[in-house]
Amino acid sequence: MDYRELLSRSQVAACLGVSVATVAKFQKSGRLCAIRLGHRTVRYERSEVERFIMENSCASKYGM
Repeated sequence: MDYRELLSRSQVAACLGVSVATVAKFQKSGRLCAIRLGHRTVRYERSEVERFIMENSCASKYGM
């Protein structure tokens, strides 16, 4: 794993166009996997965020 490919919760929120709290909810519900680096430090792999975007895009929902 390349540490440059890890994104903070706020970076993920900016990519998805949602709030940091929403990213936390996605993680808690299991829709988005995270890596814990400490008590409060959470990071997301870029590939995981890209997977999440693909699975939740309009094109994938409607088979386009």
